[in-house]
Formats: sequence, C-alpha cells, structure tokens
Amino acid sequence: MQFHKTLLPAVLIKRYKRFLADVELPNGDIITVHCPNTGAMTGCAEPGMRVWLSESPNPKRKYPYTWELAETAAGHLICVNTQRANQVAGEALQQQVISQLVPLTQLTAERKYGYDNRRIDWFGLDADERETYIEVKSVTLAEGSQGYFPDTVSERALAHLLSLQDMVADGHRAVVLYVVMHTGIEIVSAAHHIHPAYATQCIQAAAAGVEFYALSCTLSSSAIEPLKSIVVSNQPITIEQNP
Repeated sequence: MQFHKTLLPAVLIKRYKRFLADVELPNGDIITVHCPNTGAMTGCAEPGMRVWLSESPNPKRKYPYTWELAETAAGHLICVNTQRANQVAGEALQQQVISQLVPLTQLTAERKYGYDNRRIDWFGLDADERETYIEVKSVTLAEGSQGYFPDTVSERALAHLLSLQDMVADGHRAVVLYVVMHTGIEIVSAAHHIHPAYATQCIQAAAAGVEFYALSCTLSSSAIEPLKSIVVSNQPITIEQNP
C-alpha cells in the first residue's frame, strides 16, 4: 500500500478527544490533526514521539492532515491509522502471502453476511469453493516482542468472533487476520489481561473451527507492505520484554 505522497514528519504534543492530536511541524508550527484510531493507543501516543502525517486532497476537510505513523523510543514504527489494516490485508491476500489462505478467488471487500447483515472485511472462495469470511484486526499493542489484541475492552471484536463461529457452523470458513502494524512485534495473542472475555472466546472460536493468522508488515513514510505470516497464540503467554 503506497501512500499518496511521502508522509510529513512531526513531533507529537498530545492526543485528545480520541480523534484529535496536536503536533509540531519541523518549521515550529503547531497544528491539530485527525487521529484515526478509537483504541487506547497504549505505547503509540507518547508526547515527544516522532510521527508522520498524510495530507488529504479534500480542501473542505477541517483537519487536512491525518496521523499515520509513530516511532517508539526503540526505533520501531507503528501505524496508528486502523483503516490501513484492511488495505494491507487485501494486498496480502492478492499476493498470496498467507499460505493457508491460498488460493482465494472472488475476493470482495466489505461484503454483508450473517443474520444481521453486518459486513465482513474480506470474502473469498477457497480451493474447495468454500465461502471464506475474513475479519481483519489491527495490532499495535506491544510488550517487548509480544503483540496483543485488543488494546482495550472491545465488545465489537467479541461480537465478530461469535458471528464467525456462526459461519463455521453453517459450513463455511471463518478467519481472524491480525495485521501487525508494529515493527517490533514477533508473535500475537489475545489480550487476556485487558479483555478476558475476548481472550476466552478466541479459545472457544478456535476450538469451533475459526482460523487465526497474523501478518507482519514493513512500514515507512512512503508505504506499508505485507511481509510474512507470524505466530498466533490464543493461550495466555508471557514473553520477556526487550532490554
């Protein structure tokens, strides 16, 4: 996924009201930008962080800049724009990066499904022409090299798991695809310490046949590219933090 043009560097002053952040540009100007992330953004929004912004071509936008990337003290890049995960997932599926999801034909984004007509992020047909429903989740919470989802209690994510289990019960394939938007993360698991109900449901969903995969990415001020599959563990695990 290429950015429309190279991102603009800045320094984060603060994030507030969930969707707003103040940043300082290289010339010293302080502006307010759109923050496209409803989560806790733990470890992603520390004052003083280097950040990168995209500029909207829409002249009517109140805040023309959008916060896209942040850099940790250890030098890891994080994509804080959760909307990018679906785009990168689509590219990974088309490029056949995740071997367990090869091949998928008739790839379609935002397809309605289920009894309540909710939307699945990606839909396709596998080699056996089974309907395959893929729910994409953006992972940015890191503790050392361990990544966790979600970073806050998410009843929506819990409901998605139940819907995917319904698809398996109907004879289809159902997948949770964690798109890892943090270059320091090497393994992903459900955040038992943040949302125990979600973590428990992940274990139950996996037992019911829901598949869990994770995708790492390369991040830069010009592009976000799918890289490779990494390990998902839905059991409670602890990994030592990097020194």
